[in-house]
Amino acid sequence: MKKIAFLGGGKIGRSMMSHVQASGKAQIAFVYDPFLSEKDIHGIPVVSEVKDAQLEGLDLVVECANADVVAQFLVRALKYTNFMPFSMTAFRDDALREGAKAAAEQFGHMIYLPHGAILGLDGIFDGRSELTEVTVETIKNPASLGRNDKEYTVLYEGPTRQATELYPRNVNVHAAIALAGIGFDKTKSKIIADPSVNTNTHLIHLTGKGIEFTIRVSSFSEGGVTGKYTPLSACGSLDRVLGGAGFQFV
Repeated sequence: MKKIAFLGGGKIGRSMMSHVQASGKAQIAFVYDPFLSEKDIHGIPVVSEVKDAQLEGLDLVVECANADVVAQFLVRALKYTNFMPFSMTAFRDDALREGAKAAAEQFGHMIYLPHGAILGLDGIFDGRSELTEVTVETIKNPASLGRNDKEYTVLYEGPTRQATELYPRNVNVHAAIALAGIGFDKTKSKIIADPSVNTNTHLIHLTGKGIEFTIRVSSFSEGGVTGKYTPLSACGSLDRVLGGAGFQFV
C-alpha cells in the first residue's frame, strides 16, 4: 500500500483524507499544519514540523495549504518522493519552478499538477505550442476575495504574474492555465468582485493557429475561497496519481 502525507488540513485536504481512508488506496502518514490544535484529523497525526526522516519512504506528498508551503517544501520533498501541489500560484517564481524541475529529474520523482477548479487543463497543455492568446476572467462574491464591495468591481486586469502576487489564494486557476499554456507574462487575467453572485466562476478563452477554446466553469461557493467542485476534482486527481484498476481518462 502506498504511503502519503498532506501539507495542509483545510477543506480540500480533509476531503482528500476522508476519500483516501474510505477507498483504502493509501496509508496517510501525517498531516503538516502548524495552525491546527488537533492532535489528529480523522485519526491521522497532525505535526507542526516535518523532518527529512519523515519524508523518506513516502510515495507522495500532497500540498493543499498555500503558495508559501509549496516554496518551503517542494524542492526538499522531491529528494525523497513525488509531490502534488494545489497552490499553483507558487510557480510564478521562475527560480522555484526551474529548481523543482531540476530536482525532479535529478532524483527521479514526479510533480503532479492537478486541474483543481477548472476543466480542460490537459487540452491546454497539449495545444500550448500553437496558442497565441489566453485570457482568464474570475468572478467571485467579495467575501470569497476577503472584501466587502457593495457593487460590481473590477479588481485587476493585466498579466497573470501580477494577479498571482496580488491574490495568491484566489487565482490558482489563472496560475494553472499560465503554467499549462503560454506563461505567466503572456496570459492575461481579470478578477471581478460581484456581490450579486454566490458562485466562483472562471471564464477561459484561448486562441491559436487553428485553435479556439472557450471554457466556463461555475461552482457554488460556501463563502470561502474554495468552490463546491474543487474537493471533488482534488479527490479525482489523487485517485489517478495513486492508480488502480478500471477506466482511466488521460
